Amino acid sequence: MENTFTTLVHFIRQQSGCAREEINEDTRFETDLGISGEDGEELIIAFAKTFNVDIRNFIFSKYFYPEPELYSRATPEKELAVKHLLQAISQGRLDDEVINLVS
Repeated sequence: MENTFTTLVHFIRQQSGCAREEINEDTRFETDLGISGEDGEELIIAFAKTFNVDIRNFIFSKYFYPEPELYSRATPEKELAVKHLLQAISQGRLDDEVINLVS
C-alpha cells in the first residue's frame, strides 16, 4: 500500500500543482489543499482514468463546491481526503459507500 500511496501523492502533486510539504492520508482536498470546483472535478476524472477507478456514482457536488461558492467560505457537505482515494483504488470505484468505509 505504501507504493500506491506514494504514487497517489505524486499524482495529486502533478494534477494540482500543490507545493505543500506534507500530504498524508488525512489531507483533505478542499480544506487542506484548496482544490475546489472544476479543479476538483478535473482531478477526480484524471484520478479515475489513471488508477482505473469507476466514478459513475461519485457525486461531485457533495465534495467540491461549484466555482461561484468558493468565496463564501463554506465547506463542502462531506470532506474528501487522500485516504478515500486510496480506498477507491483498492475497491476499483469511488462513491459514498467506499468513502464511508474509511470515514
